[in-house]
Amino acid sequence: MAVRARRVLGGLVLLAVVGGIVAWATGAFSHAQRVAPGVAAEPASLPEPPRRTTAARVSLPLVEEAVGTVRSATVVAVSAQVSAQVLDVKKRPGAPVSKGDPLVVLDDRELLARKAQAAQAVEAAAAARRRAEQAKAQGEARLRQATLRNERMKTLVASKTVTPEVAEAAEADWLSAKASVADAEAAIAAADAQREQAAQVVAEAEIALSHAKIASPVDGVVSERSVEPGDLAWPGRTLLVVLDPKAQRLEARVRESLIARVSKDQALEVVVPAADAAATGRVAEIVPSADPLSRTFTVRVDFGPVAGVHAGMFGRLRVPAGSREAVVVPRAAVTRVGQLESVVVLEGTRWLRRLVTTGPAAGADGVEVLSGLVGGETVGLGAEAGR
Repeated sequence: MAVRARRVLGGLVLLAVVGGIVAWATGAFSHAQRVAPGVAAEPASLPEPPRRTTAARVSLPLVEEAVGTVRSATVVAVSAQVSAQVLDVKKRPGAPVSKGDPLVVLDDRELLARKAQAAQAVEAAAAARRRAEQAKAQGEARLRQATLRNERMKTLVASKTVTPEVAEAAEADWLSAKASVADAEAAIAAADAQREQAAQVVAEAEIALSHAKIASPVDGVVSERSVEPGDLAWPGRTLLVVLDPKAQRLEARVRESLIARVSKDQALEVVVPAADAAATGRVAEIVPSADPLSRTFTVRVDFGPVAGVHAGMFGRLRVPAGSREAVVVPRAAVTRVGQLESVVVLEGTRWLRRLVTTGPAAGADGVEVLSGLVGGETVGLGAEAGR
C-alpha cells in the first residue's frame, strides 16, 4: 500500500515540474517579455520611382503545341524502269544534284541488241514491201492485158467468130490477173503492218536505252543510297532518294479536339528546338482521318528553308486554342534577386515591394505575372525603384 502511495506522489511531482518548465518557456514568469496589445508598425515607404505604369489585365492568345517531325516536302525515290546490272553510281548521300544530273548507269548491251534486232525487222519489212510493190506492178500490167483480151473475146463470141471455150479461157486469165493484183496489195499491207510493228519495237528499245542512264528528276540533295556497282536493278527497286532541302515540311500530330481550329492554307508557327529556330508555315495538307490509337490527325505544314533545320528533326506546331486573361507589366518593372522576383507597387501613399511570379513574355517588352498582381495596380519603373 505504501509503495503504491509513493508511485502516485512521484507522478504528481513529475507533472508539476514539467508544467513549470512549459510555463517558463512561454514567458509566464517574465512580464518584461510580454508584448502589449496594439497595432503593428507599418513598413516604411520605398523611394518613389522616377516612372510608373499600370499592371494591365489583357487577353492573351492561348496556344497549344503538337509534336511532329521535319521532312522534305519534295522526296523522290529514284528507281530503275528496266532490269539491268548497275555499272556505276555517280552520287553518294549528301551530294547536291541538279535536275538532269546523271545518278546511276546501267548495263545497256542487251537493250542495244534488242534495238538492233528491231531495226533489222524494220529493214526486212521495207524489203518485203518493195517486193510486194513489184508484184503488184506486174499483176496490174497482166490485168490490163487480160482485161482487153477478155473484152475482145466476148465480142468475138457474140459474133460467133470464136468458140465459147476460148472466151472462157480469156475470162479465167482475167480473173487470175485480178487475183494476183489483190494478193500483191495484201502483201503490201502486211509489209506495212510489219514495218510499223518493228518501228514501234525500235522506239520502245530507244526508250529503254534512255532508262539505262538514270538522271535526277529534281534539284536537291541525295539523302539515301541503296545500290552499288554490280547490283541488279529492276523496276520498282529504289536506288537513290533525292530530296529538296529548300522545301521543308513539318508533319505534326494534332489532337482531335483541336483539329477544328486548323484549316487549309492557315499560317501557323513551327518551332525546331534543336536548331533554336522558328518559322511561319502554311498548312498544306490535313489527313481527313484520325489515328484510332492516338486520336490525332496528321497535319502537314510547309515552310521555307531555315538554317540548321534538316529532315528528320523534332519539331513543334503551335496551334491557336482560344484566349485567356492575364496580367502584364513591362519587363523593366520586375526586379530579380536570386530566385525571387518582385515589383514596387503603390499602396495608398506608400511604395511597397511585392513578390511576384512571372511567366512567358508578352509582346516585345512585356512579361506575364502569374501571381502577386491582379491587374490595375500602379507599379514603378526605373533602376532606382525599390532601392
